[in-house]
Amino acid sequence: MSWKNLNNYFNDIRSDFLLELFKENEFPWSPLNNLTENIEKFFFQKSEFGNIPAERVILFNQEGTFIEGSYFVSKTTILQSDFIDPEMKIFIGSGTLVEAGATIKNHTIIEKNCEVRQGAYLRGFAFIGQNSVVGHTTEIKNSILIRHVEAGHFAYIGDSIVGSYVNLGAGTKISNLEFRSLAAKQKELFPKINFQIDRTRVNTGLSKFGAIIGDGCETGCNSVLCPFVLLEPKCWIMPCFCVVKGVYKKGKILR
Repeated sequence: MSWKNLNNYFNDIRSDFLLELFKENEFPWSPLNNLTENIEKFFFQKSEFGNIPAERVILFNQEGTFIEGSYFVSKTTILQSDFIDPEMKIFIGSGTLVEAGATIKNHTIIEKNCEVRQGAYLRGFAFIGQNSVVGHTTEIKNSILIRHVEAGHFAYIGDSIVGSYVNLGAGTKISNLEFRSLAAKQKELFPKINFQIDRTRVNTGLSKFGAIIGDGCETGCNSVLCPFVLLEPKCWIMPCFCVVKGVYKKGKILR
């Protein structure tokens, strides 16, 4: 049952936030279930920062910034100090480049020395680890990027955990919702995702889940990961390949 152990995928956990988030988890995807609670705790602990700093004037329009819990970045800048908005629960570490045209929603933590490029869409409930890149028209939702993750171009990352030194080739899509019947869509139902490994049926309890991508993995341009893909470290996905649900051992080349 080594596939259940988070250490089987990630060995570069340095952040106090992640150390707390990753302890005592039953499944590799369990941290996603606790992400909201831990983000809330993070901002409660940071309440001593006090007032919202002057960087808000630099980063965001004075009028119309708060629309459905979103910030729309109006001016490209490299932050000289940490930015924190305790009301919106947005934290951006110093040294991070934030380009005009990016959208950042509530409950987002971006660590130091990252890049958030023009057209990036952070839909909230996301942790972006140090030295990571959220590129042009890349969308991230309810996900964890551990450290030095590069999603530079046209990527979608939903309900996923991505390890350190992972490069997602242009157009990589991590899908997080399985096909539904017409009746389910009409009734707005989201059935739980089934998962089976080693002839054992696992009760995931999840309606949406993307992927676990271990340290050092590579995805080629326009690759697609179906819901519930678990990649151990150093796997390679060739361009335009579709990875079906399952667990893939360390160093696997998928083509």
